[in-house]
Amino acid sequence: MGCVYSRACIGEICVPRDARIKEPQSVRPNAAELVVFSPTSTNEDDENRDQIHSQLSLNLPGDPELGITRLSRVSAQFLPPDGSRTVKVPSGNFELNYSYLSQRGYYPDALDKANQDSFCIHTPFGTNPDDHFFGVFDGHGEFGAECSQFVKRKLCENLLRNNKFHVDATEACDAAYLTTNTQLHADSLDDSMSGTTAITVLVRGRTIYVANSGDSRAVIAQKRGKEIVAVDLSIDQTPFRVDEMERVKLCGARVLTLDQIEGLKNPDVQCWGTEEGDDGDPPRLWVPNGMYPGTAFTRSIGDSIAETIGVVANPEIVVLELTEDHPFFVLASDGVFEFLSSQTVVDMVAKYKDPRDACAAIVAESYRLWLQYETRTDDITVIVVHISGLSGVNCETAKPATILRPPVPQVLEATGSESPSTFSWSSRNHRARHDLSRARLRAIESSLENGQVWVPPPPSHRKTWEEEAHIERALHDHFLFRKLTDSQCHVLLDCMQRVEVQPGDIVIKQGGEGDCFYVVGSGEFEVLATQEDKNGEVPRVLQKYTAEKLSSFGELALMYNKPLQASVRAVTNGTLWALKREDFRGILMSEFSNLLSLKLLRSVDLLSRLTILQLSHVADSLSEISFSNGQALVNRNECLSALYIIQKGQVRITFDMDLLSCPSVCSLKSDNPKEDNDQQIGKELSVEKTEGSYFGEWTLLGEQIGSLSAIAVGDVTCALLTKEKFDSVVGPLTKLSQDDHKSRDYSPDVPKASLKEIDLSTLAKVSISQLEWKTCLYSTDCSEIGLVLLRDTENMLSLKRFSKQKIKKLGKEAQVLKEKDLMKSMSSAACVPEVLCTCADQMHAAILLNTCLACPLASILHTPLDEQSARFCAASIVSALEDLHENGVLYRGVSPDVLMLDKTGHLQLVDFRFGKKLSSERTFTICGMADSLAPEVVQGKGHGLPADW
Repeated sequence: MGCVYSRACIGEICVPRDARIKEPQSVRPNAAELVVFSPTSTNEDDENRDQIHSQLSLNLPGDPELGITRLSRVSAQFLPPDGSRTVKVPSGNFELNYSYLSQRGYYPDALDKANQDSFCIHTPFGTNPDDHFFGVFDGHGEFGAECSQFVKRKLCENLLRNNKFHVDATEACDAAYLTTNTQLHADSLDDSMSGTTAITVLVRGRTIYVANSGDSRAVIAQKRGKEIVAVDLSIDQTPFRVDEMERVKLCGARVLTLDQIEGLKNPDVQCWGTEEGDDGDPPRLWVPNGMYPGTAFTRSIGDSIAETIGVVANPEIVVLELTEDHPFFVLASDGVFEFLSSQTVVDMVAKYKDPRDACAAIVAESYRLWLQYETRTDDITVIVVHISGLSGVNCETAKPATILRPPVPQVLEATGSESPSTFSWSSRNHRARHDLSRARLRAIESSLENGQVWVPPPPSHRKTWEEEAHIERALHDHFLFRKLTDSQCHVLLDCMQRVEVQPGDIVIKQGGEGDCFYVVGSGEFEVLATQEDKNGEVPRVLQKYTAEKLSSFGELALMYNKPLQASVRAVTNGTLWALKREDFRGILMSEFSNLLSLKLLRSVDLLSRLTILQLSHVADSLSEISFSNGQALVNRNECLSALYIIQKGQVRITFDMDLLSCPSVCSLKSDNPKEDNDQQIGKELSVEKTEGSYFGEWTLLGEQIGSLSAIAVGDVTCALLTKEKFDSVVGPLTKLSQDDHKSRDYSPDVPKASLKEIDLSTLAKVSISQLEWKTCLYSTDCSEIGLVLLRDTENMLSLKRFSKQKIKKLGKEAQVLKEKDLMKSMSSAACVPEVLCTCADQMHAAILLNTCLACPLASILHTPLDEQSARFCAASIVSALEDLHENGVLYRGVSPDVLMLDKTGHLQLVDFRFGKKLSSERTFTICGMADSLAPEVVQGKGHGLPADW
């Protein structure tokens, strides 16, 4: 199907091609090799430079082949010792000072995965000293690294060869992107499910041309008064953009999140675009009748299969006139902007004079945030370009991000216009994520349940305070450690191991692989690198490290395994402090998981029903306070203002016995109180709370009850949580707590009165007002199942109620009616409770069930079931499914999270949102719990009753 939204989508570009599998070439550049293009200092260059000047003096366009020859001749080079390079722009009489850094991603399941990012820097670009080119290419798919390298090379060649390059750079950029895309399709490299995004900046005098295809980004800083603000020079081309989403839909794409594909959310309702985070589940593109390609972007180079549904290579191009109010610009892959906003990146760059330091800070912070919110990191690449010496432009009349070529809507290219597309400047980039991914949540949950927590290694040498102070000074302003918390810094100091060296010892070797970061404690060390000379390879000393300079080295080894570019050799006897990569990652991930805090919070009865994500937010709100032996945590005449969780030590609590009668006081009841022999007034009790215990949970409900005193026994450390902080991240706990306590009051002793004593005909006319809601046991996106008390009786029943507001918002009216009909028709089946009646009020529609439910099956699976219980559960499920299948009902909800247990321990099926009465042997709806989907459901080719097994 052709795309009518962009001129390059019409005809050949968007016609479905054979999805043939092509073998990559046997010899290709190293995918992880990152090349900086820069003029060399050979005699041939001098001759070329003379040709350039002669051509400029004649005002003639340069020979494109001359520039291409230059591209093929240059090779990878190290940045100079100061970490950046400077190049002049003669016509504008200003300089560009630039640097770069590319960080290979950390993938626990593929530790040797190649860096799929690549970049290029050509200063100058081609034969014109006023032209300078910067590009970042983010590969994806099985051959993503090869695709990004291919495009990096070919795009520059095609741009220089374009006959309009010196006349109209916008037209030339557009044509170069499309030509490169065609060449990648024709190459033997398999781009059927692989490709690359591309963001490039061409500096031509005072004008810059920004071309973007994909979700990498270019940002320029602009001075506005005393502030420096970020101005996006590209808008991410993803389904978050309404115009891009509508364009690909017209090309036949289905736009769905993984939750929608898996049936966890309604595929007919857009569930993104309004929240700050997407918990790692963004909208993706799928072919009409398949589960591929699943791209989270709407444009790229390559991706021949995705191209058939509108994923095209057409770049959006912005032309900007530079002024003295533009101090720098940044190009980066989406690995940077996944968790950092454009403004945050600009603020970080503004703090550093050297762009190399800015690059290092951005990469380190991006890496840290990836480990905080994910179980992996993306490849991260950034180029920072400082602009200095630019003047002579009237800044008062210059508007923010002055665009020389007015932006036109991306839509409506049906006229066959040949002009390259630009985007609407009113568009905005999707905000950076600030939530944990589901993989991260699962990892935390697994660690909580299985105790898989990273444990710091025991220190082999106890450091003196002078040694610790020296290490702290060395790390104080280091980009990798600047954002560590105090507790992380303490653990890091403990993890650093002492290493003694003698003169001539090689600490790290050029070309080898290292996994340690070192701080120089004493002695002198020299950095050696083997360089080419007339006499062959010669080792040269590049610099020296000493303790007086607070020297450190090997920081990149903490992030990934890569051949070292230089050797470090001891000149004298000395001491090093070493930090291993494994320990560094452990410090980051264990701290961000807050595993200890999560375990402590989960032990609090009031908080036990919160999700891992909610507990994680609560853990971030905890404050820590320490007390010495005998110090009062709380005095008798003070009001307790927070929940206290004891992390270290013991606390003696003395309180009036009357407190035990308060329903909100659980922590004081859990111990065996003993009478205080020193009591003088009334009857007082004293308990000692140990590490891992808590007290003061009633403060989260806003309750002030009685008085107590708490005294530290030995050194004590407590984590404090106030009601204000809790409410700000989770919301008020009052109603949830009341429901819990009421349920607790009723659940242990369920009334013996049987429903047989009640006239069932009267229940058929029950209204919601006659039912007193006690507690919620289970909920979905629009419904909740809980216990209710029939007024004027002691009968506890179960009620499934649907929120009318949520039903309407999600468009699930038909699904709710279908679920009601299924439950009523299957009331006689095994493990399906009888529907006593249906009722409704202004807020809810409800189904009253003849059962007293207790909890979801998942809530008792924290520890494995014994064999007899497991057999009983399995047999119950088999019996239930057999009855359903005999009636032609497909359930698709067999999951511990969906199956419920009643008060007698029997399984009950009360959630039929995935159920369907089959009218034929197969159905094609993809739905069910993500962790329990049958293979035939995932394949989307139709499934029947066997899918339940």
